[in-house]
Amino acid sequence: MARTGRLHTLFLLAVTADMLAGTVHAQMANRLGDPQMWRTSEYQAQWGLDFIGAADAYALGLDGSGVKVGVVDSGIDVNHSEFAGRIGGGYDYVGHSSNLVDYGGHGTMVASVVAANRDGVGMHGVAPAATIYSAIMLGHNDASNSVFDGQIGAAWDGLREQGVRIINNSWGNAGRTIVDEPAKFWIETQPNLVAAARRAVDGGALMIFGAGNDGGMDPAYPAGLPYYLPELASGWLAVAALAPGHMPEWSNRCGVAMAWCLSAPGGSDGWAPDDSGQWVWIDDRDDIMVAYPGGGYSRQWGTSLAAPHVAGAAALVAQRFPYMSMAQVRQVLLGTAKDVGDEGVDEIFGYGLLDVGAAVRGPGKFDWGDFSAAISQGSSTWSNDITGAGGLVKSGNGVLVLEGNSNYRGATQVNGGVLAIDGSIASDTVVNTEGMLAGNGTIIGTVDNRGMVAAGSPQDGGALTIEGDYIQRKNGSLFVQAWAPEGTSRLDITGTAQIEGGAVTVELAPGRYRGDQRHTIVSAATGVSGRYDALSERYAFLDLSLAYDPKHIYLDINRNATAFADVGATGNQRAVGAGIESLGLPAAGPAAVMTDVISDSNGTGLYDRVILMDAGAARNTFDSLSGEMHASVASSLIDDSRYARDAISNRLRAAFSVVQAASVAGAAPSTDGVPVTASSAAWAQAFGAWGHLSSSGGTARLNRSSSGFFVGADGKLGDTWRAGLMGGYGSSSLRVDERSSSASVDSYTLAAYAGTEQGAAALRLGAAHTWHKIDTKRAIPLFARTATSDYRARTAQLFGETSYRFDINGATIEPFAQLAYVRLHTDGFSEGGAAGLVARSGSQGNTFSTLGMRGEAVLGNTNTSQLIARATVGWQHAFGRVSPQTRFSFEGGNPFTIEGVPLARDALVLDVGLTLQTASNLSINVSYTGQIARRSVNQGIRGGLSWRF
Repeated sequence: MARTGRLHTLFLLAVTADMLAGTVHAQMANRLGDPQMWRTSEYQAQWGLDFIGAADAYALGLDGSGVKVGVVDSGIDVNHSEFAGRIGGGYDYVGHSSNLVDYGGHGTMVASVVAANRDGVGMHGVAPAATIYSAIMLGHNDASNSVFDGQIGAAWDGLREQGVRIINNSWGNAGRTIVDEPAKFWIETQPNLVAAARRAVDGGALMIFGAGNDGGMDPAYPAGLPYYLPELASGWLAVAALAPGHMPEWSNRCGVAMAWCLSAPGGSDGWAPDDSGQWVWIDDRDDIMVAYPGGGYSRQWGTSLAAPHVAGAAALVAQRFPYMSMAQVRQVLLGTAKDVGDEGVDEIFGYGLLDVGAAVRGPGKFDWGDFSAAISQGSSTWSNDITGAGGLVKSGNGVLVLEGNSNYRGATQVNGGVLAIDGSIASDTVVNTEGMLAGNGTIIGTVDNRGMVAAGSPQDGGALTIEGDYIQRKNGSLFVQAWAPEGTSRLDITGTAQIEGGAVTVELAPGRYRGDQRHTIVSAATGVSGRYDALSERYAFLDLSLAYDPKHIYLDINRNATAFADVGATGNQRAVGAGIESLGLPAAGPAAVMTDVISDSNGTGLYDRVILMDAGAARNTFDSLSGEMHASVASSLIDDSRYARDAISNRLRAAFSVVQAASVAGAAPSTDGVPVTASSAAWAQAFGAWGHLSSSGGTARLNRSSSGFFVGADGKLGDTWRAGLMGGYGSSSLRVDERSSSASVDSYTLAAYAGTEQGAAALRLGAAHTWHKIDTKRAIPLFARTATSDYRARTAQLFGETSYRFDINGATIEPFAQLAYVRLHTDGFSEGGAAGLVARSGSQGNTFSTLGMRGEAVLGNTNTSQLIARATVGWQHAFGRVSPQTRFSFEGGNPFTIEGVPLARDALVLDVGLTLQTASNLSINVSYTGQIARRSVNQGIRGGLSWRF
């Protein structure tokens, strides 16, 4: 603040602080919650931080991040390390330039108190991560009062246009206080400033001013402007300065501004007037450490440095409570200040010493009318004891928790979201239609429920005490959480409970069912009158009812006659339901201590969770617990057995083919179809396929993809037979998206085959055995876990095919009939963990018949190669049970059977391809394969080669 007739700043003896080595990280996780961890040497270099309780705010994770603070001053040394990353913008409103410099140093010092970096060097600001915007108004040689008045509006307006809501003003008219001149003088001599002040406050800014350094009993101008213009007070703060133990003589007092004034650290009596009024040096040890232009530091004093303590504190409060207006931030700062001097608000210290450690814990006073907490989302906690004549209005969808013991005198209204009383309030409370009142605390007064009351916590239950009367309106409801961790929620009322209708809505805590019980939900010492109109009843397996006596309302919960399996809509759902119900309640019974811990035993917790569900939720749960994926894996393995059959069939046809089929014959045939040489052949075939088996009868669709290869070798056996061996590997990826399940399968195959042709008739035989390694995982939403398993399976098959060939102009047509028997054996396994399944080993056999027609033709010949086209179309029919089954149980429960997605009972099979035969005994083939049924489609690409030797 200025001490002469013109606006200027005080620059006193600078003492450069020792530079501190190293870097201190701003938000070390292990510091949160422990104020002492924030009291570093950098913190202690600026004693004002601890004086205002800043470490308590830092322990909550606050640093001013995301908050913009304007500094109207002489500029800022933006090259100083304390402002690296801290400057958001600025403008020189006197020189009309974007060049950000400091015309004297005052602005650098002020800005450092607000937001100097926490970097392990020198000192740091109150809000070390806030963003500073510089508005240069001081320090120019031509900065007369007229220039000042003409430009201040542009500066304040410019800051607000950049989103700045906190504006620090460490300047003012020195030598006289606000009351030294009448209102007319200030308004007429500074018309632009007055107009700009109105715009700033109306625009939602918080204007913070130093009170002055002239030792006056009232603040200077414009800090005291609301004395003449009361409408400005809601967005105005005047700040007096404090030394560690007193108010220095040089600081102006709050005086007529005490209703919008508080005190903050500003330095010591290092300079003081002597008997003649001359300022003389005393000591500077309690002055404020600040950053100084040029990269150094100094100790300074003045209300110029008290004001930025408040600006930084406002940034921390704004970060903590982003839903608050700046007018409310101002109320929080004033209402949580430590009372010093005379009791209450006084003319020396105003509301008292700034206490940001308390301010970040919410309001302390409702001295300015009702406080509106419009919290649109999330949760906010106020832990201070709140006093004052005003009341509280809670709106928005968010949650407000009051932890203090408050005795504000106004009414409490809950218009939206949740107001949770975990401390106490002494206030009549109205819960309106969109609001909810909750908490485990005490309300001293009448509660009028037109919305919803959830005694205790909506999640954890407990008791809400009303020291007064409770009125339940017809459009209101009472929310009850039964068997909750803190006990079934209830209202304990010292007065009367007047029930005019309304509803009781019951939520039963998952996993906490303890058998048939009566629960007290309302207790009224002087009586209960009336009845509720309705009771929510959405539970499939429980009957709920209300009972009354003169002083209590009870909730009765009893098991009904509906079995778990009764709500199932599919066979699998009914099977799982019966399996879960066989578990019964945990062995400890109704007297068991309630706990959130879920045992790793497979069945523990299932029964007492399912019993609390409605029919729809139970069906969805049964599906998610069924392990259907395992049975559907069996469907895929049985269906994939055809890849080995097809490979062998193609090889044997090629070995005897007149026109050379897919994998070219190891010997050229004679005219009667019998090979004329005894040559042998080696061959290989790769395949890739993708498709699905569709849902049916309550099972979910299985998506799958497969790839692999076969290799084989064969030779002549006797005069008309050919025999060989085959090996192969395949990999499959399976998904049942509706059950959040997947599996991967690695398969290893060995096979033997033989074939012959007698004239146009052919016979082809084969046997194969495949070993499968299966890895599965499936989500269990009920316990928020993933169950996994690793087990083995084996597929054995025998197959034969007969056909008759017709030769037509270099092409062949071959009707054929194929018969295969496939048997799959799956080992047992255990998934383990909550709701994990124990599977029994099992087997399934299926017979497949295929009737169809093949055709082959030569497309072209050269001296060295031959191109052959071929096609197959057929009808495949599956005999026996087409839905594989797996026998499961939950640990401690009865076994139940789950079906997988069904195999196609009837399917169209297709195979279309090309073979290139070369004179060098090498042939290459590629083909498209398909199997199409009403509920399943599988398509693939197959390629191979063979070499004759």
